Amino acid sequence: MTLQIEQLSKSYGSNQLVLDNLSLSVNDGEFVSILGPSGSGKSTLFHLIGGLIKPDTGQIRLDGELINCKLGHVSFMPQENALLPWRTVLKNILLSQELKNKPDVGLAREWLKRTGLEDYENAYPHELSGGMKQRVSFLRSLLAPQTFMCMDEPFSALDEFTRLDMQQWLLSIWEEQRRSILFVTHNIDEALLLSDRIYIFSEKPTKIKKEIIVPFPRPRNKELLLSDEFTEWKRKIYSALEQE
Repeated sequence: MTLQIEQLSKSYGSNQLVLDNLSLSVNDGEFVSILGPSGSGKSTLFHLIGGLIKPDTGQIRLDGELINCKLGHVSFMPQENALLPWRTVLKNILLSQELKNKPDVGLAREWLKRTGLEDYENAYPHELSGGMKQRVSFLRSLLAPQTFMCMDEPFSALDEFTRLDMQQWLLSIWEEQRRSILFVTHNIDEALLLSDRIYIFSEKPTKIKKEIIVPFPRPRNKELLLSDEFTEWKRKIYSALEQE
């Protein structure tokens, strides 16, 4: 599933330009991250891709189909897990399928087992740790009928150790599934560890300051974070973020 965004602009009111002639792409099976300052329009971009709001100008295409203002073409994992407290783990995972009238209980249970959550099928969100809630949220997105995934800082609320575990877990699942993913993060380490490419956003009105092709081969593990090459690339990205 490929995403192509061409010359996208969005403003709120007459003098609040958020996105300024933005163009980017995600190739089939590619993991692409967006890095940028707070308030640089990353959430607005996701709302546009999801069809929730209308761009002023530009086109959003998924596998060549124009999806401007069209709902239901991408799955979305927000920063907060957004689990429904009155639904069990299994029922939360099935929610995205139920919206398309295609619930597959067997497949959901298979993924619960594969991700070590089979004993929590009938548990409720308040009974889960932060990392477990994010796993359930990710499975809900993974099993959605849509094959393109947008992930908006999904691990930012987790402590450092849980976050690293979740990054490793996500990589292991992604290596197997190879879904096309557009991932928003403020964490340079996270972007480098997970991504094939990284777009660095400017302050508003948002433009792309730099595109980074991540050089590290896959599969990747946490030992990469301690390498000299990784540290050097962190410096390069930090410098690009700091440039006016």
